[in-house]
Formats: sequence, C-alpha cells, structure tokens
Amino acid sequence: MPVSGPPAAPPPQAQIPQQPEPLPETLADAASGEPAADAQADDGDSLAPLPQPQDLSYPPFALSHADGSDDDGAAVAAPVDSAWDAPPEADLQDVSFVRQARRKAFWRRPGVRAVLVLAGLALAALLAAQLAIHDRDRLAASQPGLRPLLEALCDPLHCSVGTPRQIEAVVIDSSSFNKLRSDAYRLNLTLKNQTAMLIAMPAIELTLTDSQDQAVLRRVLTPADMGASAGVIGAASEWTGSLALSVAPGSSAGRISGYRLLAFYP
Repeated sequence: MPVSGPPAAPPPQAQIPQQPEPLPETLADAASGEPAADAQADDGDSLAPLPQPQDLSYPPFALSHADGSDDDGAAVAAPVDSAWDAPPEADLQDVSFVRQARRKAFWRRPGVRAVLVLAGLALAALLAAQLAIHDRDRLAASQPGLRPLLEALCDPLHCSVGTPRQIEAVVIDSSSFNKLRSDAYRLNLTLKNQTAMLIAMPAIELTLTDSQDQAVLRRVLTPADMGASAGVIGAASEWTGSLALSVAPGSSAGRISGYRLLAFYP
C-alpha cells in the first residue's frame, strides 16, 4: 500500500505589477485632480515618465532645510535682507535729526519754558541790583526816594550810600600860591561843580616846583585840611577856601618858585 506524503504546496502565482498612476504634467492638472490627457501607461516593469519641471521664477536665493542644508546637501546660510531689518534703538538715538527733534521737544515743554522765564527775570533783577549798588551814590543824589532801598541793599554787603563822586565835573576855577615869609605860604583855591547835583569834594594834590618845573615838595590836601567840613560842593556852585602852609627849615624851600594843583578822589 503506497504511503502518501504531505500535500504538495500550491504553485506560486505570478505577481502582476500594478500600473502606476500617471503624474500630472502641469500644476493645473494637479490642482484639478484629473490625469494628464497625454499620459501613456506602460505595461510590465516600466514606469511612467516624470513631467518636465516648470520655471516658477523662484527667489534669487537657495532654499534651505531645517538642518541648514540646501537641496544639494551643502550647508548654506539663510539670507538676511538688511533693508527690512529694524535698526537698534541705540542707533536711532545717534541720528542727527532725531537728536535735533528731541532737543526742540525738550525746550518746548511748558515746564522748561517757565523755568527759563523765571531764570531770566532773576538774572535781570540781579543785574539791576548790581548796577544800582555800583551807582548808589549818584542814584541817591538824583533820586532821594531811592536812598532807603539802596541802604537796604548795602547792609548785607557792608557798603554805604554817600555823596556821588564825579571828578570830571570838578574844575579848579582859580588858585593862587603866595609866600608869607621864608617858611610860610598861603594857598587860595576855588573849585566849581559843573553838574546839576550835589557831589563830593575831591582831594587836592599840591606840588611845589623849582625854576625848571621839577617837583621839590608834594603834599595831598584833604577836604578837612582845606576847611570843608561838609565835604560837598553844591549843585552848579563853587567852593572857595584858603589854606596856610609851612615848609620845614633847612629843606628845599629856597628852590620853590611855582606850584601845580590836581583834583582827585582817593
């Protein structure tokens, strides 16, 4: 009796390759989802030809992948369009027109203008006070009502309000120098005030000269020495005084032949 073996395996069936779906030739066909009209199917092991790429006018820089490589596998740097990058804030502060605009905006602020006005008024008042203190004597003589204010300004400065001094207004109208005896002389003097206000009486420098107009003796005469107790000359008026002088024996008295007078404020 014959022995039966295991059932024979079924013969292998031939695999029929599936026909690949033709690719769209154009972008319009891909969008519509319809196959290209002129796509031809191949049988067997052949594949359908790929469509020719279209010129899509890509930007003038290479496309890079997430790993930093381009289509050829080489690493590329992402292009940077500096024209569209916003400049840093520090660079904007250095621009000239930005600085000018900031300065103009600062000086146009109401608070800044108020401070400037107050500072200007304070400086003007300080200048007026300085001029008033400098000409305090003349102002007090011409405007007697200002004397209390001027005295109040002088108190913290330790100054005083006196009679104005104007040496250009004083004129030696007449004078004489006579010898009384060998060592005694007399000086007669008339001073004239040419202004319309009271002025202080000046001091007188007396210089005794020889025959060659060289100085022999010199002496300064104060208003008190000349007997002017008030020490002032009235407005548009004259002052006349007389003074006796003595020369020490044994000096150059024998050489004295002339004199010179000079009015000044010490």
